[in-house]
Amino acid sequence: MGGGSLGAAFIAVALGIVTLTALSFAPPATGAFAMHGIELGMTASEVVRRFDAGPAGRWSEAPGCAGPSIEWSRGEAAPATAPVSARFEFHQGLLMAARVRVTPEDPSARGARLETSAQFVLAREARDDGSSTIVLLARGCPEHEAEVEQLLSGSSARR
Repeated sequence: MGGGSLGAAFIAVALGIVTLTALSFAPPATGAFAMHGIELGMTASEVVRRFDAGPAGRWSEAPGCAGPSIEWSRGEAAPATAPVSARFEFHQGLLMAARVRVTPEDPSARGARLETSAQFVLAREARDDGSSTIVLLARGCPEHEAEVEQLLSGSSARR
C-alpha cells in the first residue's frame, strides 16, 4: 500500500468517525417534529431549500455560540402567516437548534408551552407584541444541553 493510499484511507476513517459522532446525538431528519418544513438533523443547505418561508425573506450568516448559524428575516412581500424571523444553529454540520419568531396567525404558535420527546424539546413563549418565539432544541446535542435542562426545569433564563 503506497503513502497516498494510506493517507486516503486515514482520511476516510477520520471522516467516518466525525460522521458517526455527529449522528450519535443528531435526531433523525425524518419523522421528527417539523416546523415550516425544517427538522432537526438537517444540513444548512437542506434548511435553506426546505424552509417554506424562505423565498419570502432574506438569508444571512450569523455568528453562533456553538458553531455556524444562519438567520432568515421576513421580506416586505411575505404573507401574514410567514414567520417574522428565524435563526438556525448547526453543530458538526447538522441543525441542532431553531429559534423562530412567529405571528399569532401561525399554526405553530398554538400548542403547549413545552413539548418534549426523546429527540427534542420545543418551547413556546408569547411576546408582548402578540408574536411568539418558538425554540426547538435537539436533546442529545452537547452544545445545547444546558439550555435543554433550563427549559425542562421550567427556568425562564434562555440563551
